[in-house]
Amino acid sequence: MRQFDRRVSVTVDTIRFEALDCVFRVRKSLKPEPNTCELTIYNLNEDHRNQLEAIVPRGRVPATKGIACLIEAGYKDGVSLVWNGDLRTAETLFEGPDILTVLSSGDGEKAWRHAREHVAFGPKTPVVTALRAMARALGVGEGNLSQVVAKLQRSGSAIYPTGKVISGSVSRELINLARSADLEVSVQDGALFFLDRGQMALSTPVLISERTGMVGQPTIDSDGVLHVRTKLNPEVRVGHPIVLESRRLNGLYRVEVAETICDTSGNDWYIDLECKPPNGPTAR
Repeated sequence: MRQFDRRVSVTVDTIRFEALDCVFRVRKSLKPEPNTCELTIYNLNEDHRNQLEAIVPRGRVPATKGIACLIEAGYKDGVSLVWNGDLRTAETLFEGPDILTVLSSGDGEKAWRHAREHVAFGPKTPVVTALRAMARALGVGEGNLSQVVAKLQRSGSAIYPTGKVISGSVSRELINLARSADLEVSVQDGALFFLDRGQMALSTPVLISERTGMVGQPTIDSDGVLHVRTKLNPEVRVGHPIVLESRRLNGLYRVEVAETICDTSGNDWYIDLECKPPNGPTAR
């Protein structure tokens, strides 16, 4: 992967910005709390600033409206989606000769925090019916929900034998349901993402090494968490496996946290990863 010819495009609602000078920080994790993004665009033209102000009056998104904010980033030979979230705020700042447009957003955040539902399911209702109702209430995609249903069917937990009442916070009910099935749940890029607790998504591991863009040497903290930095690589995703090759540490790990930090006019164009071995033998 090359560290020059960087490319970024930003889409807010139906407005697309390209050829930008910008800085963004995207933090994704496997925790249920929504992922976040902070984006600063330099010297956006007046027409685009006026369009943003029309969408987000006084810089704050209306409570009842979700506004999409997407970032695609990469290199001259290709870009990939690195962020898909709901706009929180949009603010214009003046710093000397520069005009800064500052956007904050969260991944499915609005509905995750505020969606409420009261619905009763009769005896022998399939769990998938409740899960799909929750996804609709949250306004997110089903993601890998169908794989979860297959697991529940194999374990004999695919129905509510005596019925089920879902009342109140949809996200709380979803977390409780996942916990009861020994699953982890989060929202990734606008869709539900389930994993067996402590396990990794079934995908080809991404090699992290000096020859593939690793920056510096990885470390392990007192809690056994691996910390490693690598150049921007959209194939590296939370919940998915990496294979680490370094001078001291080698092995298979699950990405727990991925923090992407990019600056089109500076040195930052990398991902900071926090990883753990999957349940089972510890990586060497």
